[in-house]
Amino acid sequence: MSIAHLYQDFGPKTLGRDANISLNDVEIEDQKLDSFEKGYQAGWDDAVNAQVATKTRISSDLAKNLQEVSFSYHEARSTLTKSLEPLFSDVVATLLPEVARHSLGPHVVAQLTDMVRVQTDQVIEITVSPVNLETIETLIENELESPFVMVPDPNLSEGQVFLRIGVEEREIDLDHVIETVGAAFNNFFTATGQDS
Repeated sequence: MSIAHLYQDFGPKTLGRDANISLNDVEIEDQKLDSFEKGYQAGWDDAVNAQVATKTRISSDLAKNLQEVSFSYHEARSTLTKSLEPLFSDVVATLLPEVARHSLGPHVVAQLTDMVRVQTDQVIEITVSPVNLETIETLIENELESPFVMVPDPNLSEGQVFLRIGVEEREIDLDHVIETVGAAFNNFFTATGQDS
């Protein structure tokens, strides 16, 4: 007794017991080619879908990372700006006035030297705060040979000086410069605070 009936038959298909019609080689090749084409197309579709899914995931991850980097940059900039604000406030409040006080005399001498070149035979009138009168007078005596008159004006601040030679007048107002610099810093920090 044979056990062939227990196993699947992979041989050529027959239509019936009595019919011995088999598929010829061309039909077999067509079936193989059709199966190959279907498998190839299915693999291609899977690859395209996988590529689209990968691109979508990468784009999403990139957008998320860029957003995090952008947020981190703005957060770091805001933190840095906030931490520098007290430093710049101190610079404007203490350092700039001190620098201005020490540079007032040399600035007056530079302006007077420039003015004297044009009008050499005129008396120089220097209007200054009483606080700076002695300092400016001593400095000018050492630097200029032209005759000058010191006029104290209690209405002037320590950073203000008015110079006059004939009809030419000049104003030195370091207090205004310091005030302008302070306002610029305040505007910057106010605008930066509103941005963050």
